[in-house]
Amino acid sequence: MKGLWGKLIRVNLTNGSTDVERIEDEVARRYPGGKALAAYYAIREIKKGVDPLGPDNRLYLFTGALTGTPAPLGNRFVAATKSPLTHTFTDSYGGGYWGPELKFAGYDGIILEGASSEPVRIHIQDDDIRMMSAKGLWGKDTWEIEAEIKRLHGPTKKPLKVLSIGPAGERKDLLAAIIADARAAARGGVGAVMGSKNLKAISVLGSKRPPLHDPKTMMLLVKEQNARLNKNPLTAESLRYRGTANILSMVSEVGALPYRNFSGQQNPGADRISGEAMQKAIWNDGRNWHPCWNCVVKCTHYHVLEQQGFEGKIDDGPEYETTALLGSNCGINDPKAIALADYLMDGYGLDTISVGDTISFLMDCYERGLIGRDMTNGLDLRFGNLDAWMAAINAAGKGEGILGRLVANGCLMAAEEIGHGSIDFAPQVKGQEIPAYDPRSGQGTALSYARCERGADHLKPWVFGNEWLSSEERTDPFSTADKPSLVKRESEMSALLDCLCVCRFAANELSLEDDFLLLINVATGFGYSWPEFREVGERAVNLARAFGAREGMGRAHDSLPKKFESEPLKEGMAKGNVAKVNDMLSKYYELCGWDENGVPTPGKLHELGLDFVIGQLKEAGATPQAARA
Repeated sequence: MKGLWGKLIRVNLTNGSTDVERIEDEVARRYPGGKALAAYYAIREIKKGVDPLGPDNRLYLFTGALTGTPAPLGNRFVAATKSPLTHTFTDSYGGGYWGPELKFAGYDGIILEGASSEPVRIHIQDDDIRMMSAKGLWGKDTWEIEAEIKRLHGPTKKPLKVLSIGPAGERKDLLAAIIADARAAARGGVGAVMGSKNLKAISVLGSKRPPLHDPKTMMLLVKEQNARLNKNPLTAESLRYRGTANILSMVSEVGALPYRNFSGQQNPGADRISGEAMQKAIWNDGRNWHPCWNCVVKCTHYHVLEQQGFEGKIDDGPEYETTALLGSNCGINDPKAIALADYLMDGYGLDTISVGDTISFLMDCYERGLIGRDMTNGLDLRFGNLDAWMAAINAAGKGEGILGRLVANGCLMAAEEIGHGSIDFAPQVKGQEIPAYDPRSGQGTALSYARCERGADHLKPWVFGNEWLSSEERTDPFSTADKPSLVKRESEMSALLDCLCVCRFAANELSLEDDFLLLINVATGFGYSWPEFREVGERAVNLARAFGAREGMGRAHDSLPKKFESEPLKEGMAKGNVAKVNDMLSKYYELCGWDENGVPTPGKLHELGLDFVIGQLKEAGATPQAARA
């Protein structure tokens, strides 16, 4: 096998055993890493109804077919599991260096099962795999963990790569993230699952490179593709100097930038936190680069903190989502304050998207009089109150008081506790908080959020770009007619990138059909045709969807909060628009080959070679009637 090693490490935390098992060649070809391989293992190994925070759940830390190869931006890994936040399949991705290093050690991924009776960590150095006590590490934040593990192992030829959870993961908070290289695999509570297994960290050091089917052609392709990325105005200018926040001003003009819990109003201070503002205020004119492994785009920038007690500490970011949700959505327009909050959240091991939404939701509840200071740790939790906002972040990270518990466990749990109709304006889908593009800004964005198998997600797919930012494939954001086919196509393309574990920013210049198809074939020798390769993405989407259907997910869950369907946007180019998900859902299901309640049909599963899933859905009672109930 080329490109992939065909090897996975299986760790049983209950008995402390570690084994290396093979991935069969045909399995690797059908599920070439990332999302597809994780979903394949998850639906076979995680039984229906398993407690996500119990020992019978699994956590899959997998690389992709192009991770650690010379392919442009091939640096990501996935953390996949049954989510404690949504109780369905979730796959969360991180960049940096940890994923490639695992590949350099000779493995395509790690399967974690069972639960240790005491805190442990894992160290991998090529063929040497060890489980060690982590009692002395428990309670430390992720910054401390990385430094301490490197100290414990002493000098190495190159730096160890460390993946860990912070205090939030130890407490099994539902918004807990996994952190590696200041990058977060954050969505869906994957850090809580790692914490439930009493696993604090995994350090890796590798000395190999994955073998390639045709290394000469690979290098010729890489040279040509990197040259194109270095000329593309998005990857060589906008992202390189203004980071992911380069789009913030345009999103604000549309009216889609979240402000005061998705109020539908425009943020009057948006210019203070735009990519241009960040470039000048905290990123040394955009030249404080800290790119992921093998990345020519360099979208990630670092900021040297100045606040008392944090002088000289380094924050990687903040990214657009963090700026928009932890900042703008809470009424905070101070780039340096947002950078400090980002640094703290990475240390605590929390999802900045979900925490930002949850704090803004609680601010909304507070200003509406639905909660008082008895639920806010005594804070005047109003929009824009920077001191209260920072105190809420620290309360969540440290697990302090009612407010800390509410913030660290998401707005759905908070809404259920608060009541008074607050669920109607709690920004979540299937329990997962909504990303930083108001779904009322475009019908494709609305449909994409509502039907996503893991809850609201801006990257599965990023339809907002097609509706407002693309110069080549613009679509009318207010039309519903073409959105089912657009969302189906783009979700399958997005899944393909998640199987390769390549950063999406490469797709600003490189196409799946013309570029990545060549890359995966010269890396692996699989010899995919385009229809075969495209089917990999469709197969991954259907596996994830079937996992949710087996757990009882159906049409009723493919919806947005009432607010987004009944209260129009008040300002911006999308002013007056509301989400119309129900107008599109049936057609979307039909195009996907799913039944009237969004469950993959036996015919579609057979077409994709997923016959083994048909029996699981039948046994689970995933029928239209069951889904309706």
